[in-house]
Amino acid sequence: MKKRVLWASLLILSSMSIKADEFIGIIKPIHDVKISVPLDGVIKKILLKEGSAVKQKQTILELKNYLQQLEVNRRKIIWKDRSKLNAALKNRKIQKSLLNSTRKLYNQTQSVSRDALQILESKYYILNGEIQMQRENEKKEKVEYQIARQLLSKYTVKSPIKGIVTEVSLQEGEWAKAGKPFIRVVNADVCYIDINIDEAYSSQLKVGNNIDFTVKTKSIMANKKGKVTFISPVADMASGLVRVKIEFSNIKNRIIPGLSATININNLSKNSKESK
Repeated sequence: MKKRVLWASLLILSSMSIKADEFIGIIKPIHDVKISVPLDGVIKKILLKEGSAVKQKQTILELKNYLQQLEVNRRKIIWKDRSKLNAALKNRKIQKSLLNSTRKLYNQTQSVSRDALQILESKYYILNGEIQMQRENEKKEKVEYQIARQLLSKYTVKSPIKGIVTEVSLQEGEWAKAGKPFIRVVNADVCYIDINIDEAYSSQLKVGNNIDFTVKTKSIMANKKGKVTFISPVADMASGLVRVKIEFSNIKNRIIPGLSATININNLSKNSKESK
């Protein structure tokens, strides 16, 4: 019971108005990803360090992949090896010529027996089946080669977004465990304010409303324009406040995510009425 009261008090304090019409929210980047390796391995090389700009799909680090590279090469050799198929195709050409000659003799002079002709026909059909099987095997070997290449790609970690590398908690030579994030990439070009406001104000809002707000820190005070992207359909049971998200452009990265933002509810209400 005490814990619940304490939690409610903290929540109310974190979102209580500075003035009668102002609330404080936290600025967060819209893209903030934590990256792990898809499989266990030893880090071979870290290509980008903390603070580096990274493009989408750009390689951040590589795991040791010597054995998997050998497997890819082996699968490629098997796939490209057409010696059995080429031999079978040549053999079929010879077999077909022999069968045609034998069939002609049988039809014209019957100097060969029907059994001998059927044996040659059987060999020809069996050879056709072997060729077809070789071609199907070639398709399977190509797929196995592609699978090996995909597995090899998992030894390379790439950024899913454009942004800044803000954390790399392992070093070259260390063991990286699959599923355990140790790289963080943030793109703060677009941010949002995560704020809890009174239901009396949130009820005046709709998703898509334009909002004016002020960001205040020790070194900067900036007036920004944003858009409501989320309004919680439920209020917090303890405080009665409603969670709202307001998205805004931060191309020049003037606003550092993690700072607090002051929302003027009078402006918010005015803008919400104008957008209706």
